[in-house]
Amino acid sequence: MKVGFIGAGKVGCSLYDYFVYNNIPVTGCYTRTQAKVSGTEKQTQKIFTTSIDKILTKSDVLFLTVPDDAIAAVWELVKTYPIQGKFICHCSGSLGSAVLSGIEETGAYGYSIHPMFPFKSKKTAYEDLSQALFSVEGNEEHIEEIMDLLSACPNHIVRLKSEDKPKYHAAAVFASNLAVGLINQAKRLLMECGFDEDAALKALKPLTVTNMNNIFDVGTCDALTGPVERHDIKTVQKHLNALDQETKETYSALTKEIIKLAQMRHPDISYADMKHVLEEEK
Repeated sequence: MKVGFIGAGKVGCSLYDYFVYNNIPVTGCYTRTQAKVSGTEKQTQKIFTTSIDKILTKSDVLFLTVPDDAIAAVWELVKTYPIQGKFICHCSGSLGSAVLSGIEETGAYGYSIHPMFPFKSKKTAYEDLSQALFSVEGNEEHIEEIMDLLSACPNHIVRLKSEDKPKYHAAAVFASNLAVGLINQAKRLLMECGFDEDAALKALKPLTVTNMNNIFDVGTCDALTGPVERHDIKTVQKHLNALDQETKETYSALTKEIIKLAQMRHPDISYADMKHVLEEEK
């Protein structure tokens, strides 16, 4: 099947190149203004057009690679064209295929196809994207055809239920966006100790990167280190005493989570006293 795109942002341009690299035929990409992507076009030899009709005529599968809050509006435009038998996909992690309202009446098939990956630019490296998980949710009758299309890529592909999309996306946010927030809090605490921003990030990098590698090598339980794992209540209390209320709330919430891991690792130790310390700080 031939694939077209509507939206020439980071996701659209990266998937365009990635599909071409994996020998999936791509018809082109619709963008509202040709000038917007003229530099990119010269560098990557992409085919851009300002005509949705051209993309639709040439494509069996259409990816709506636009921001989440624009998907419904773009779909309302697309559904005015003859699209019977075509596959309409968006790449939102949080929205399901239901955002393509009324698609059954058009004779097309709707899907949410989400690459679990942080797209930093329009030139995402093929080797990086090849490691990403792709989740697929949508029309069950033709889902195998979409799975076959994606199988040309080396990615792990999973099928999701529509009701699981919010929880699935929350998991991605925990591992990505919220992790950025945690590192930012750690950076801020070091800056309060006299570090400048660059020095703080350099100090945190080996700790963070090594710890993340350990997590994916041995799992969250066996990767756990630090005062909670050691059942060091005095150190936890010192931390709580040193933090402002907002940071303390984050620290306490995450400490409760890793207490669960510590208890799994050391079933002979009771962590009730540490939980009590955390409750007292509310």
